[in-house]
Amino acid sequence: MSWKGTSTRSVIFDLFGITTNTVMLAATGQHVGKTTMSLGVFNGLTQKFGQGKVAYCKPLGQRYREIALGDGTFHKVDQDVEVMRNQFKLTGAWEDMSPVVFPPGFTRKVIDGDIQTHDLLNRIKDAFTTLASTADFTLLEGSGHMGVGSIVNLNNAQVAGALGVDVVIIAEGGLGRSFDQLALNKALLEKHGARLRGVILNKVEPDKYDMVKDYYTRQLSNLWNKPLLGCVPYMEQISLPTISGFAELLHGKFIAGEENRLRTFHRTRLVLDSGSSQNKYEAAMNQLIVTHASNKECLSAIIGAHRYCRTQSLGSDDFRGGLILISDTDPATADPEVIRGLAEFKIPSVWVKKGDFGPAPQNKTDPFRPPQDIDAKGHTPAHHGSSMNIMKMMAQYTQKHDKDDTQRLEATMAHIQKNIDFEGLCAEAPVVTQVKRAAIGKAMDILKHGKTL
Repeated sequence: MSWKGTSTRSVIFDLFGITTNTVMLAATGQHVGKTTMSLGVFNGLTQKFGQGKVAYCKPLGQRYREIALGDGTFHKVDQDVEVMRNQFKLTGAWEDMSPVVFPPGFTRKVIDGDIQTHDLLNRIKDAFTTLASTADFTLLEGSGHMGVGSIVNLNNAQVAGALGVDVVIIAEGGLGRSFDQLALNKALLEKHGARLRGVILNKVEPDKYDMVKDYYTRQLSNLWNKPLLGCVPYMEQISLPTISGFAELLHGKFIAGEENRLRTFHRTRLVLDSGSSQNKYEAAMNQLIVTHASNKECLSAIIGAHRYCRTQSLGSDDFRGGLILISDTDPATADPEVIRGLAEFKIPSVWVKKGDFGPAPQNKTDPFRPPQDIDAKGHTPAHHGSSMNIMKMMAQYTQKHDKDDTQRLEATMAHIQKNIDFEGLCAEAPVVTQVKRAAIGKAMDILKHGKTL
């Protein structure tokens, strides 16, 4: 189907008299918490409009999985879409919820002319129209900052402008730096004809919450006449990575306790070998230890601490420890006795092969990132070497949501919801009637058979 008109929403309104209710959540940069915010916002919208009345779409995807469709073909689906679909039991077609994904090599194919950007944009417009025809509200989630995709002439700002949707930008908690990044994203947004509906601040330091909220609200109003639609304080419970996340980061393998793969830790420590006078193991609950698999003294002490806790509590308490083991060979074959002890207390334990962690991220999380220097195994030089590199990678790691981590997802949604102004977020979103939704749905059936809209 081909498209003509100033924007998709305008065309739909002109043809059918229907106002599609929608907003795009975007961010000022990576790891600001856009997907986290999408979870809470979507849950709040569902409570406002009703179960099954809210649709979700991530027009541009990056990290993806191949999903089998009913006709036997496979479709690349952004991982965030999979989380949202599973969490909220959404029934929209995968192709509509994740219409365009940038796989490895995508940028070069567009520049070489093998892929046409306008075809991708039409695919997004079709997906949006299909979803909007069956929902009272459609939530779009951007991919990274507003400029992601610019090299292929299809970024978040261009998508928002082409669809004619308002954008709510999520910025990091703070003042100067946060507002500067916001201004850059707003400028690109307006360049492509999209409108900023408001701003949400995320991960605001609790002790600065009132001050940041006051000054940000006033300056948004003074400079742009825009509202602060949310101010969400930092919450450690929903920010801590799981050991499963670390395993994925380091390309590790569970050798024990995988049933506790969603465990998080309040403390992470590097423990050197038993001959060292520093960094020795000290027993503490809910602690993740990074050590060499040959450090039997440390491993025995960890198992002993878990045994003591269970005995003293008569089985009612768990020491809640975890292990990252580094070695050249699989510890499961080298020391089965230790593995049995770790398994007995269900201590989540991940083996990371020495020198084999941290593959180069190019074309994985960010297909627009320029290539890095890599060695014969595909690793960047900075990712090789000591356990200190592992600690550094873990400290810098921000985990994506896991569709199976329901406890964290529920806590996330509750935390977000109570800090968002949903009336302001939906201020320009009148409810579409059942009759009008049926009319546009019928029109889409006609359009998908080759008509021009």
